[in-house]
Amino acid sequence: MTREGSSTTARGANPAPAAVGRRSGPDAPRQSTVAGRLNELFATVTWVDERGRRREYSTPQVARAISDDPSHDTTVSRVYLATLRSGTNTNPTVAVLKAIARFFDQRRAVEAPPITASYFLDEEDESQEFRRQLADRQVRMIAMRAGNMTPAVRRQVLQMLDILEQPVSEEPTAEQPGG
Repeated sequence: MTREGSSTTARGANPAPAAVGRRSGPDAPRQSTVAGRLNELFATVTWVDERGRRREYSTPQVARAISDDPSHDTTVSRVYLATLRSGTNTNPTVAVLKAIARFFDQRRAVEAPPITASYFLDEEDESQEFRRQLADRQVRMIAMRAGNMTPAVRRQVLQMLDILEQPVSEEPTAEQPGG
């Protein structure tokens, strides 16, 4: 793949990312193709221009930023990226998906779930559910504190969580002492 020019855009070389992220959860629409998911990122991960207006990244902006990123050797032309967005090209390499994911992940809202190459894959896997749960600040705080506990204390915390998750009954049973 070749680079499509290296001049800066009229909007500026490094626009400020906006605090906008992908909607997640059961009510979020889930695109089923690479093109659909890529276009969802273009529509939801935005930047704010010098007048304070929320703007979508253009295909040439994204292609240029990916190609200029020194953290990898992947280059993407604006034409190639446009074919991915249109669905004409449906089989990008993993390196390209990683580079695209990196671009949007670096510009996503802090509260939005991380964007990785697996976002573009068809399967809904455990890691996506895990990322959705970790997007919650309180879940992250609990996980961080658990990391500092001994294995014995973690087992006790898990036992307490199991008890807390049990359905509450109206009347105590013979096995449960009454309050």
